[in-house]
Amino acid sequence: MDRRTFLSLLGAAGVSVGLAGPAAHASGPAAAPRGPHQPFLHGYDAEGLKNWSPETDRWARHFRSRVPLAERIAPFAATQADPALATGPRVMNLSYDYDNSFFHAFPYNDVFARRLLRFWQYTDLYGSWHGMPVDGSPADEPVHGVVNLPNPAWTDAAHRNGARSLGCWFWPREGTFSAYLEQRADGSFPVADKLIEMAAYFGFDGYFLNQEAETAPEDAAKLLEMLSYLRRRAPEGFHLQWYDTITTDGSLDYQNQLNGTNAPWIRNGETPVAHSLFANYWLPDAQQVVTSRETAERLGLDPYEVVFHGTENEKYGYNPPYDTRLIFPEGQPARTSWALFGSHFAWDRHPDREDPGAQDAVFRRERRYWSGPEEDPTRTGRTEYVPWPEEDEGKPRDADNHRKWDGVARYITERSVIGSFPFVTRFNTGHGRAFFLGGERVSDREWNNIGIQDVLPTWQFWTRSGGPDEPLAVDFDYGLAWDGGSSLRIAGALGPRNPTTVRLFKTALEVTGAETLSVTFRTGRAGAASGLELGLVLADAPDRFAWLPAGRTASGGWNTVRLPLAPFRGRTVAALGVRVSAGSGAADGRPEPYVLHLGELALTGAPPAPPARPAGFAVDAVHRDGDVAEVFVSWRLAERGVWYYDLLGERPGGGPEALGRIYGEVFYVKSLARNGKEAARTLRLVPVAPDGTRGAPATARVRWE
Repeated sequence: MDRRTFLSLLGAAGVSVGLAGPAAHASGPAAAPRGPHQPFLHGYDAEGLKNWSPETDRWARHFRSRVPLAERIAPFAATQADPALATGPRVMNLSYDYDNSFFHAFPYNDVFARRLLRFWQYTDLYGSWHGMPVDGSPADEPVHGVVNLPNPAWTDAAHRNGARSLGCWFWPREGTFSAYLEQRADGSFPVADKLIEMAAYFGFDGYFLNQEAETAPEDAAKLLEMLSYLRRRAPEGFHLQWYDTITTDGSLDYQNQLNGTNAPWIRNGETPVAHSLFANYWLPDAQQVVTSRETAERLGLDPYEVVFHGTENEKYGYNPPYDTRLIFPEGQPARTSWALFGSHFAWDRHPDREDPGAQDAVFRRERRYWSGPEEDPTRTGRTEYVPWPEEDEGKPRDADNHRKWDGVARYITERSVIGSFPFVTRFNTGHGRAFFLGGERVSDREWNNIGIQDVLPTWQFWTRSGGPDEPLAVDFDYGLAWDGGSSLRIAGALGPRNPTTVRLFKTALEVTGAETLSVTFRTGRAGAASGLELGLVLADAPDRFAWLPAGRTASGGWNTVRLPLAPFRGRTVAALGVRVSAGSGAADGRPEPYVLHLGELALTGAPPAPPARPAGFAVDAVHRDGDVAEVFVSWRLAERGVWYYDLLGERPGGGPEALGRIYGEVFYVKSLARNGKEAARTLRLVPVAPDGTRGAPATARVRWE
């Protein structure tokens, strides 16, 4: 909801309902100002929607997601964190993106301490709801549009992990609502047609529909007709989710369930409308959820596809007033799917969220939300819980107590997209305090860009000790990386009593015999046993690992070991992991400090041809301010064979300087500094193939005079 229009409406039982707006935070010391020419997202009103075209929409080229939606592999219970957990229930994750983006939103920027999502494996639908001012709206009195796009970098990350990304429709706003409902003589709706066209151009998958205000009966009827038309005209895979708000006569009346009153927004007689319902949060008992399930089945619809019962975390943190187990009764099948509102609270509600040095605590809060209070998806479940009183006064109670939260992984099975070769990850979370290429630090600047986030470990973190002592700890490390901004660190006191296994990725990789498993790592010990083994779980033997030793380290820096998969020809790799052991040389059996950084894990087939040199690379605009410039560049996006493009500058003494990375065809450099009195700076655009192979660069020059 927009910052000036928080609705706090009373439901039938006198409880606070509706989507709450996030707290308005002042920009802290870590917040970066917008560059004078920096592109930012905006909202759209009726006029802007009806007249929309990419040619007239300022910066439209900069807000396209070009990453296709990845296909997720089939469930395989034997490798789940909880093999007994059913795979049917789905998750809608309704949250904001990097931060409180009511006014300016950027796909990438120059700040590390920003909220990112590292748990896409539990999300099926992602969307935001906050809205943005229309382009050209006065800065001091911004007018928010009804429709806003999802942040394209978040769409990139969602698609790379097989999740759909939704734009948002929010009413009330300024203006006349009937202007959005115009219908032509041929029965078409101009706004609906543009919503489809915009989703196709910007690369997202549908809309979250929040009509959260009383609506005139004639407008409600016309809206229902327009949404039916939109559903009929939309392409396959397009998704409309209706928030539990108005009834078909326009009354704002939260049902807190799918029932006969709001069912026409999903199926109006025999006419399909929205694909699913985000039910409001008030659940004093299980009856609403039971009614939702029964209503969906009576309509001939799958309750898991159609009904998403909501949990409000934005306000209530780890301790929402209505028990999640009403949706997921213990020892019984889930009744419906699940809608999460405000999973961003783990970052947003931390007092030091904008302190780069305090992010480990933020990450811990995020793991506790998704993986449970023990930060391990195999050990979920609340350890402390006191039911709320019957009356919810709309105020949080013990919101930061993670022991009262089961963890999303308690109820939702982990999903994976790793179903074919190649698969490469550098454990890059999508932000950093520096940027690395080939293990070398090539930029000292902070950055964030979730659009280049790698597929991260399926389980965060599933560790086991092979002895009586505690396993080593696992986390992302932002001080060392092979490629991007982070590596995966496994560290602690290692001895014969705690060889540590870390299960990392759920996969479905059929081995033909020509493939290779490689790992790039460092232990800091030259010429010594690495203590590292790579583990494969085979689908035909899912109860054990097949271990492949990495051997001795060649140096104290980064080492790469390649292991052929020919011995597993004809079999399917269902999971990947690593194990670290002290070995027989441990002094007197006593634990010793051990640190392993995993920089890259790659499963590749026969080497492909390197990607072609990018075509059409050019500097489109340079905006100088003394010896610093904002730079816009573009090129022609390759139709296939490219994972992403690296944009590099040349340092004065030689060597690359990382300026940005994207899968797209345009890029904005916020701050390019002149080196001394150089007349021009050469930029290089390097295409990188899905297996990590780097192609020949294209070059262009930024002239300072």
